[in-house]
Order: sequence, then structure tokens, then C-alpha cells
Amino acid sequence: MRSLVLISTTLGISSLRGQTESEVYLSSFISKDGVFEVSVPMNISRNPGYDNQPYFLSDEDLLYARTRNGQTDIARYSLAGQKTTWLSDTPGGSEYSPVKIPGKDAISSIRLDTTGLQRLYSYPLEGGQTDLVNADLKIGYHLWYNSEVLVCTVLIEDRMDLVVLNLKDKSQYTFQKSVGRSLHRIPDSDRISYTAIEEGKVLVKSLNPESGATTVLTELPSGVQDLCWVDAKHIICGQGHELKSFNTSGKGSWKSFYALEDPTSKITRLAYNGPSGVLAMVVETQD
Repeated sequence: MRSLVLISTTLGISSLRGQTESEVYLSSFISKDGVFEVSVPMNISRNPGYDNQPYFLSDEDLLYARTRNGQTDIARYSLAGQKTTWLSDTPGGSEYSPVKIPGKDAISSIRLDTTGLQRLYSYPLEGGQTDLVNADLKIGYHLWYNSEVLVCTVLIEDRMDLVVLNLKDKSQYTFQKSVGRSLHRIPDSDRISYTAIEEGKVLVKSLNPESGATTVLTELPSGVQDLCWVDAKHIICGQGHELKSFNTSGKGSWKSFYALEDPTSKITRLAYNGPSGVLAMVVETQD
């Protein structure tokens, strides 16, 4: 496991001030038998505006949505070189939620045009022509189950529905209405996890997109929308300025294991890369 190098530009969260905005931080993250150790976070975005939706492209590269010139493009951060480059540059449109496409040297990302059109596109990692993945649905969030099956949340009026698309035979099936934004592949399994909004609660459910088998795993803490899998059993999330964990194999409760210095800061989205031992977290701060 490679440790994240924290250089002299590392700042504690409490040192950030200004209007509410989101930044992307990295920490070394050690996980052993449900016990977690987190290093002091390093701000890698340092950019006014919306810096969010981290996704590990590889053990060495992190993608995230980053504000530039009044819109949002996909940035690529090298952990080894500690350098940021741009993966997308779309005049008249902003990109969000980057995800690697299985079997291709490309990512998929939500594009929101200035006209209001919202669609899913593919972007070659080395640049070049972008392609429309689906022309019909207004997709909010997505993940690839395999190279042919796409699991996504689709905006329908004032809600999102969980839809599984088969791009090969063009079929689609709605598994549940009124779902949340957190979609993940469960490690070492044939299932994905999603969040469902039921009776004012945000439930974490597992789903096999092929068989349709669904199981309720737990309920997220109050006010939480996002989660992250550390391994096949453990989920972590941010609630306020704290990180919390839950063991899905038992009947325990959510447990706090780390807190930022600034109690007014808020941890939202998370992404974890096991081989590199690095946790990405999005932190919102305000005066």
C-alpha cells in the first residue's frame, strides 16, 4: 500500500474561510478489520466554486468536476506528480460525475448544456471526439455494471428513478422510484448499492442488476446522502464534520472514527482507492 505524500502546502480544514463552496481533499487512509486511520487532509483543488464528485480513474489518478471560466469541466489529478490537467473542455456545456467505461480508454460523464439539455456522453482519455451514450434519458448519476449494462438514476419530474439500461439490446427497466444520488459497485460481489428515499429516510440497498435481487442494508445517518465502500463489509460516510462507518455484516450502528478540526465544515462525497490507500473527500466550508 502506497502512502499519500503530504507536502508543505497541506492545510487543515479549519484554515479555509469564505463563502460556502466545495473543495476536494486527499488523505492517506488505512483500513484493517474495521478500524480506520486517516491522515491530515490535503486540499488538491484550491479553486473558487464547485469542485466535487471525485472518482479514482486508477491507483494514481483522480478525476473530479472542477469549476473553470463559469462552467464545470472534468479535471484529472496525478497523485504522484501532484499536478492537475483537464480531461474535458466543452464550450457551452458543463460536465459532471466522471466514471471509467469498462474495456475502453474513455470515461462517461453527464453533460449539462447551457440550453438545459442534460445527457450522458463518453470522453476519450487522450482527447478527441465525444460520443452520446444515451439520447433519450435525462440521467443524473450512473455507474457501469459491465461494458453493456448501465445503472443510472433518471430524472422524472421532481424525483429520480433507478433504471438499468442494456446498451446492447436497447432494453431498460425501472427498479425503483424516488432514489438518491449515491451509486456504487459493492467490492468483491456481483451487486451494486443505491440509496432509496422512503418515508423520509434514506435507505442503503443492494441490487443485482441481472437477477433483480434487492436487500436493505442500513439507513444513512440523518442529513446524509452519500456513502463510500471501503471493502465488502464496511461503508463510510460524512455527517457534518465527522466520518462515520457501518459494518453491513452485523447489527451494529454507525460509529464516528474521524473529525475535521473545523466543526462548521461539512463532509459530503467520498471516494476510496484501496491499492493506493487514499481517500478523497469533498468538504464544504463557510464563514
